[in-house]
Amino acid sequence: MKLNLAKIKQIVGSILEYEFQIETLDIGINLDGVNTIGPVKVKGHLENLGDRIFQVEGRIELEATALCSRCLDETESKLTIDFSFKLTDMITDCEDEDIITFNGEDIDLYPQVINEIILNWPGQILCKTDCRGLCPNCGSNMNYSVCKCDSYNIDPRLAKLKEFLRSE
Repeated sequence: MKLNLAKIKQIVGSILEYEFQIETLDIGINLDGVNTIGPVKVKGHLENLGDRIFQVEGRIELEATALCSRCLDETESKLTIDFSFKLTDMITDCEDEDIITFNGEDIDLYPQVINEIILNWPGQILCKTDCRGLCPNCGSNMNYSVCKCDSYNIDPRLAKLKEFLRSE
């Protein structure tokens, strides 16, 4: 995911289009229930804003195979992430903006793509929006069957309150 800026570095307003695809991605951390991530498509453009500052904008589209957070069935999930950040090849004291520095003529977008995926990863992946999950007593998948478990369970910490209400 390296881009060479030699052509656009000298001309303010010039734009470099880019497109990458990675078949499988290892993001370097353990995401619970995620089996595979890929393919990952990254597409966008880089613009020379002048004063040696470059604006990078793009979109990440990825597919992941993961376990549903409620019923633990394996499911396919698609995620689309739009991103934008600025780069510069000079050392800056500017604390107003988050500008990423780089050296030389090439920039590598791979670390930024990984950061965007991690920051935008959903809190839970569901097989469907109305997933009923697992029965807390017998563990059967409530999407496929209805169990015969007693659905009126009282938290043992509150059982004394039930006895209190009966006595009155």
